[in-house]
Amino acid sequence: MVAVSPDDEALPVEAIKRGTVLRVLREGPMDRAGLMAALDVSRTTIHRIVRSLEAQELIRQDGHEFELSAFGRTVADEVATYRRRVLAARRIQPFLETVPEIDIDVGLFETARVTQMQPTNPYGPVARFMQLLTDSGTLYGFDTTTVAPIYVDEIRAEIVGGMETDVVYLPAVIEDMVGTYADELEAALDSGLLTLSKHGGLPFGLAIFDDRVGLGGYDDETGMLRVFVDTDDPAARDWALDLYEQYRVEATPLEFQPGAD
Repeated sequence: MVAVSPDDEALPVEAIKRGTVLRVLREGPMDRAGLMAALDVSRTTIHRIVRSLEAQELIRQDGHEFELSAFGRTVADEVATYRRRVLAARRIQPFLETVPEIDIDVGLFETARVTQMQPTNPYGPVARFMQLLTDSGTLYGFDTTTVAPIYVDEIRAEIVGGMETDVVYLPAVIEDMVGTYADELEAALDSGLLTLSKHGGLPFGLAIFDDRVGLGGYDDETGMLRVFVDTDDPAARDWALDLYEQYRVEATPLEFQPGAD
């Protein structure tokens, strides 16, 4: 086992600090002049950077060119991954602020579209959800609350109108739906196209459409959809399906009994 020295403790900080240089050298070897041009720095600065990276064994010199060592390439890849994940976290920060306790792989949402509630358009996130819903033939997922009242009829019409739907809700939401829309739900459930289940510990809203995956974050006080994040990343879809299945297995399917408590 290789012992970690006190100097090695500074390696993560140094690698992140020199992330731009590592990223440039990931593309291939480069001489001192090329590095100066790529980084837009002086010869003195390049000399200092090169000396620091050589001391950490991240790069080596081959003739007039500098290249990443095998170790340096691995570190460069990790720094690039870290950078992408931090930027992805910043991108979906409005959603993360609504679910501070959740552990989520933010890297899956690097290119996600983020729709936030705005003073001039408070129903923007719901409108985005509705757009994806009407473009999809299926809906799977779970949700923690009902949506903005002006869209309830449209969403209910899609779900009970023949869309293949399997959604897990909080028990109180299920009870409210059954109490309010008993006849429509009974017909949809009997058709086999609608499945509803209840679970007491849902973390946020998750919607899996035909081509995209969406995450919904709600306002604690009003219950309104505050932010909706959606992506077509295949890896995000795989993650979402696995997460949905975890909660689906734990949930209790609704056995429709109109008028029952």
